[in-house]
Amino acid sequence: MSQLRKIRYRLFSWRWFPKLQAAPDAIDVIIPIIAKDLRILPLCLEGIHHCVAHPIKQIYIVAPAQPEIIEFCDKYHLQFVDETTVLGFAPKDLKLQIETPDGSLDRSGWLFQQFVKLSGKIGTCQHYLCIDADHVLVHPHVFLTKDRKTVFYMSYEEHQPYYDNIHRLFPDMKLASLSYVDHKMLFDKEQLQQLHAALAQRSGKSWTDTIIESYDRHCHAGFSEFELYGNFVTDKVLRPWLQKRLPYKRLTDYETLQRKWSFSRWSLTFPDYMRQNQQ
Repeated sequence: MSQLRKIRYRLFSWRWFPKLQAAPDAIDVIIPIIAKDLRILPLCLEGIHHCVAHPIKQIYIVAPAQPEIIEFCDKYHLQFVDETTVLGFAPKDLKLQIETPDGSLDRSGWLFQQFVKLSGKIGTCQHYLCIDADHVLVHPHVFLTKDRKTVFYMSYEEHQPYYDNIHRLFPDMKLASLSYVDHKMLFDKEQLQQLHAALAQRSGKSWTDTIIESYDRHCHAGFSEFELYGNFVTDKVLRPWLQKRLPYKRLTDYETLQRKWSFSRWSLTFPDYMRQNQQ
């Protein structure tokens, strides 16, 4: 991350912000997962129930139709959605192969879950919150204000290929100085329809095909649904994310995590790459 961005983020993070008033609208929650996410997912769910400042109509788990995932959904009263039914194709159908110095790498599943988030095809509410399974909220979060503005939580992520991709899709789009990559985002189905139409207009093809064709086949991570949607939406409120990454050895019950971290952080993430071979 550039020094300028570090300074900008620190100023942005610790300045005083007025308290946001949450819209009374019910929202859906959508969590794309694979089987390995089941260990951390209960903490994610507790964070949602404790810290999302909106009525939650339903929580949807979008995943492969595997017995352990379906059993988990039944146990926690979640709505299971077979991932192959959302867009009419499966992750393997994308055939997104990236060329790296070590050979070819399949990134189809990684891009597919981003398409799921952008699809607008799940749930019955106009607004839905997508959140990563390894992300745990420990501080109250407003995602839609009473005056109908979407709240985006900004990070210091700085991955240039994301911005290069957006400029291939929308050359004139003005980009924010901070990042929208924050493990969670509220989507508005009306805004998504406008985004889909704008993407399709660029190429004369479907919005998914437009994104696939724009992907740099030499880039391991060449597209971000959060960066694209966040920069596309114009009527919004920005807030700092105040997030902390923790290794799996720091896993404990939700009450302990919230008591320890809620005064200094708004969310915690337990990335799989920090699992450190712990079972």
